[in-house]
Amino acid sequence: MDRRSFIASSGIAGTIVTISPFSMLASNNNEKNQFADLLETLRKHLVSSFEQSKVLFDDNLLLHSPCVSETYRGIWPDDFLYPLIMKGGLYEQEELDRIVKFLTTSIVDLQYFPDRVEVDGMPIMLPGGLNRPHASKMPIHLPAAWIRLIDNLEKWGANIPRKTDWAKIFKRSIDDVSFSCGLSYVDPQHPRVGFGFHDPEAITGFELMSSLVLHFGLKRAVRLFKGHIDESEINKWTLLSEGIFNNLYRLYDKEQGAFFAGSKDCHQINVWGNGLAYWLVEPDKQKTIAEYYYKNREAIFMKGFTRQIAEPEGWQRHFFPSEVGSYTNGGFWTVGTGWVLPAIADQNPGFALEIAEELVANLVKYEFREYINADGTGGGATGFLAAIAVPMMGLTAIIDNRPFSDFF
Repeated sequence: MDRRSFIASSGIAGTIVTISPFSMLASNNNEKNQFADLLETLRKHLVSSFEQSKVLFDDNLLLHSPCVSETYRGIWPDDFLYPLIMKGGLYEQEELDRIVKFLTTSIVDLQYFPDRVEVDGMPIMLPGGLNRPHASKMPIHLPAAWIRLIDNLEKWGANIPRKTDWAKIFKRSIDDVSFSCGLSYVDPQHPRVGFGFHDPEAITGFELMSSLVLHFGLKRAVRLFKGHIDESEINKWTLLSEGIFNNLYRLYDKEQGAFFAGSKDCHQINVWGNGLAYWLVEPDKQKTIAEYYYKNREAIFMKGFTRQIAEPEGWQRHFFPSEVGSYTNGGFWTVGTGWVLPAIADQNPGFALEIAEELVANLVKYEFREYINADGTGGGATGFLAAIAVPMMGLTAIIDNRPFSDFF
């Protein structure tokens, strides 16, 4: 399908929209109640793990970490935000102000956004270990991730100091991203990370996940920074966001009925990414995406956890050797389940409920693991907050009958 056909079939040429759910759940209150019960179970576990994960930042600021185990310590924008979205009131107003001040001091004078901020305030620019970074440039999705955190903190009442400087680092970071034919682009000869949860993989060409996240992030920046930066930048960001939407068709595979992760390396269907792309496409493509999940369910889902791709041999290109069947290269994640569950529920609520019930039962058994390996053993951090919070986001979208993209 070419660009004109893609846009014409959606009837939304020249506009940026999010497709609303079909309201299939509205007729089945019993299923909706079951989803709600699962959500409340996870909420209790989230609060417990949240408190256990806390460590001292900046010597006297007690904040949550990504996990209960000592695997990760610091602030990654997405991991830090997810629990706060799902459970209000976890911090007092004064604490929110201190969080923003801490981040502002650490970030806004940098050339571009860091991967994370350590507990002492030191920004770490690239993903991976301190002596083993993945690639050599900023992960493409980070501008959207950091301002999503800042924007939500402001909505919850925090004062954002140096907002103009936040706008400027967003500009510098977006200027560091390559776009081609409307989508974020990764040079196959000089690969870089597109999206944080794909950081070991060298996905190149047009890149789906970072394009999707930036589409929403650019729209957010237009609203958040209007009046804090030159109007020409606001107009540029608007056009970039529209360009992503108008060119998503370039990654759609009609034969498989879903979107590729990349157009060059890792030219494979991105399981998680299709859960977000679902809310930007017309009904016939929504149907094929949901059908893709169901047809490939044995390869994609295990115990309610979800792989990034369906192929048993794993991703096609990596920044470093990666064992097949583990971590992002064939491991199964509940974070991914949160991404795809609302799309599945929109078309097949019974199937979605089956996955969600398995997820909640097994997440507890696995001590809220970051992921599980293909052989069924647990992997990564324990008490991983995103493993609880992102499925909660998916369940909330289903219960409230709203697009998962609302969280972006």
